Amino acid sequence: MKTTHWFVLIFSVILISCGKENRWDVELPQEKVDLNITDISKDFFDTNIPLTEIQAKYPFFFDNRVENSIWENQRRDTLEVAVYDSIREIFADSEFENELKSLFAYYQFHFPNEQLPQVYTYSSGLQNMYEPVLYGRREGMLFIALDGFLGKNSEWYKKERVFPYITKTMNPENIAPAVVQAIGREIVPFNPRQQAFIDLMVDEGKKLVLADALLPKTSDELKIGYTKEELDWALANEGDIWNYFVEQNMVFDTDKSLRERFIQPGPFSKFLNEIETDSPGRIGAWIGWQICRKYLDENSEMSLQEFINQDTQLIFKESKYKPRKGGGDYQPTKNESNDEIEKYE
Repeated sequence: MKTTHWFVLIFSVILISCGKENRWDVELPQEKVDLNITDISKDFFDTNIPLTEIQAKYPFFFDNRVENSIWENQRRDTLEVAVYDSIREIFADSEFENELKSLFAYYQFHFPNEQLPQVYTYSSGLQNMYEPVLYGRREGMLFIALDGFLGKNSEWYKKERVFPYITKTMNPENIAPAVVQAIGREIVPFNPRQQAFIDLMVDEGKKLVLADALLPKTSDELKIGYTKEELDWALANEGDIWNYFVEQNMVFDTDKSLRERFIQPGPFSKFLNEIETDSPGRIGAWIGWQICRKYLDENSEMSLQEFINQDTQLIFKESKYKPRKGGGDYQPTKNESNDEIEKYE
């Protein structure tokens, strides 16, 4: 598979609970959101359209340092064309455009001062499948590489040897949650002075609450990228997971390895004990989500904008988060004091 030349270009353009009423399932205005969605690859792979015409139409999509002969060869590359043909087949009757319009209708409702982006879909020739959604808030652009959502059983992913824990979130129905995550990376404030584990968890929790608000009818497992079994495991072990974090003095720890162990995607979360492989990845993000939901239960009148900008440790403190312990599977590997957590209890 050839490397597509627009990969760098796009990056340069873009420098709850059961039984409770869903507070985010609000009634929207009757008028439909004016969201424009353009398939760039439809023009790019149509060799009847002159390349110069496509370049004039989408100047941000081309690197001027690349000779036109290379672009012309790419338009005719059999593998590139085959990937795009797969996109056209899979998304011929897809509802993803309507899902995006619904998502941005809620976005406009909660953030009326934010501009709606121009949405561009394209085929990256499997080059951007690991980072298929890019959102430029200031630029007003949203790019979606649809070859990142061909379905977990896609033959293309098998050929590329993509790990199953990654392909489980590479289905058409994962587009909207991935878009929300991309929006969250832009609008959830980053504070370099607050990078303790609790800050990382709550930051991720904010992005998942954003998914609650923008995708109010979507299942929790789809929002976070879990299977139903993984979500059930998280729910059943919530108290023991939190107890592990507390007993290991991780909550206020600034050890950078905690992000890789408990926040970033992975086949499982790394508890460094014999049963860690039972857990789903990103369990720290899931705990942060529950902390944020608990905080919102305690602050039911707070708007989404106010919540997104709220201090992370204040959210933790005022959430009064203290889930009930279960069977105690996640016992610490060594006994440590947890005096620091007591000031929040």
